[in-house]
Amino acid sequence: MSYRGKDKKVDSLPIYNDGGTVEKKVKSSTQINLKFLKLRFSSEDLPILVSIAISWVLVVHFIERLHVRLVLNRCGWKKWEPWSKNSDIHRVALVADPQLVDDYSYPDRPNILNNIIKKISDNYLHRNYRFVQHLLDPDTTMFLGDLFDGGRYWEDKAWLEEYDRFNRIFPKHPDRRTIQSLPGNHDIGFEDINPDKLKKFAAFFGPNNDFLEIGNHSIVLLDSISLSSEDENIRKPAEEFLESVNNYLTPGYPHILLTHVPLYRINSQQLCGPQRESTKLFPVQKGKQYQTVISSDLTTKVLNTIKPTLIFSGDDHDYCKITHDIESGSSATEITVKSAAMTAGIKYPAIQLLSLHNPVDSKGLSLSLDPTYKTEMCYLPDPYFGIGIYVAWLIFCILLLALHFIIPQVEAKILSKLKPNSVLPVFTSQTPLTNRRNIKGFIVSSVMTVMIAYIIIGFYYINV
Repeated sequence: MSYRGKDKKVDSLPIYNDGGTVEKKVKSSTQINLKFLKLRFSSEDLPILVSIAISWVLVVHFIERLHVRLVLNRCGWKKWEPWSKNSDIHRVALVADPQLVDDYSYPDRPNILNNIIKKISDNYLHRNYRFVQHLLDPDTTMFLGDLFDGGRYWEDKAWLEEYDRFNRIFPKHPDRRTIQSLPGNHDIGFEDINPDKLKKFAAFFGPNNDFLEIGNHSIVLLDSISLSSEDENIRKPAEEFLESVNNYLTPGYPHILLTHVPLYRINSQQLCGPQRESTKLFPVQKGKQYQTVISSDLTTKVLNTIKPTLIFSGDDHDYCKITHDIESGSSATEITVKSAAMTAGIKYPAIQLLSLHNPVDSKGLSLSLDPTYKTEMCYLPDPYFGIGIYVAWLIFCILLLALHFIIPQVEAKILSKLKPNSVLPVFTSQTPLTNRRNIKGFIVSSVMTVMIAYIIIGFYYINV
């Protein structure tokens, strides 16, 4: 006789109660057993976590999208352009010193901290640039050098990796012109320029010395770093360009000069104006691989050769507006453009907007007696505003969880005072309050909240 039938276990069979109905031996649907934490986490606590997750979506979307839009909308062209609606206008955005954070930026800091700073600063540049292109839609975007931070030191592999990273942060618009060929001292060095680095920069970004004509203006890009070099092989191409560039420019067009290093000035007499953040005088000095202004003699030569009406420079990271005299009796306004980076040592990063309008006759002579350009500084979103909001909101969420898990009595008193038709979610439990003190639940929920915030912020950073 077989005894297999008698030995067969029936643990999985239905159990009949007195009423004849069937009950399955399962865990309560209102509880989730997190065995690895030896913790019973009630599903009655899920609404507060869901609400926290939704709140993080709203907060992050506001900071990373809506706030950027609101800030940049203040820079709308029509709010400050003096031209008539039907005018033929060419609009330019000038971006100075993005200087991407890399391993050379903060060599004394731990790698994990450097990676966090790199990720946050990359997102700040990418996000703002994308909104500038979308909302302001400039016809031409020009960079004023120092695209990288340690570009002058990188070997080939690292250089190409950073070049790819730069293009991800600043993607070119297919229907607009982008000029990135002006090198900075962080790209090629200053006192000790490596010819290979200089050639590589030109090969990937374009000629270091160049000109273009837009909006009936002649724009001259001058590599003032190479022009300042004591190495004749490096200096000579820039000198030849400076001496011959007027042969290629359309007579009658106003000249606008772009240079990474500002022109020489007497800083005690030529003050920068009220829009400069720093209260200190503009620095006139030099050091290892940098020089804050080009020499006085070279400045005079550049001004008298190109005879610009307007000059834009970078390098200093802060705003500065001065006037230079030219031998012909005219003058040139120089604006040192603020850095667009959040890591540039300034509180309020910005870009410079330039609107060009110069109607000409058949001979190319200007028909306007008024200035043919208008320029405006456009502040970017405060980089630390969003970080502050994230930290404050995380602290608020942690306190809310502490109220819910550790001192539910206080939570109950607060919620009892709310009106029945209140739109606020109610997180109370049917479990007696004396049994709901759950420190482990608070810890797990806090960790989950941090993970929720990290995932949502990461989703908005995903395209960097």
